[in-house]
Amino acid sequence: MAEISNKKILNAKSTSYNDINFKSKLEVACYKKLAASGLSFAYEPETIIIWRGNKITNTVGYFPDKNKMLVPKTNYKLRDITYTPDFKIVYKGYTIYIDSKGHVNDVYPLKKKMFLQYLNNKVKHLFFEPHSVKQMVQTIDIIKKL
Repeated sequence: MAEISNKKILNAKSTSYNDINFKSKLEVACYKKLAASGLSFAYEPETIIIWRGNKITNTVGYFPDKNKMLVPKTNYKLRDITYTPDFKIVYKGYTIYIDSKGHVNDVYPLKKKMFLQYLNNKVKHLFFEPHSVKQMVQTIDIIKKL
């Protein structure tokens, strides 16, 4: 039997269901709909690098140190920017990504654009962004009609 526990994270409530920690109640609801659909899927199966970080060698950056004083720094690395879709389905030759969104944070629109650009170079990839359980049902219907 599924055990549910809640913990506040940003604007969403983190929820544990079937020994999986979801970031929101909407993710759990989408998971349940996908499980009932008969489609084979995975939750947060991969993290994709959408922008490769690099080493900065010709620019001096001034950053706060432990004492909150700005100090120069050279030869520092900019970290990769990654994107982890909520669900991935491989169905009839398509790779399908689903990212359920109840509340969008300030970083998501930019990462979504970068992820869509990443997918633009792929063949037979689909992206769905349901904001409600009703839209998740519609997503499943569209996938099954492929």
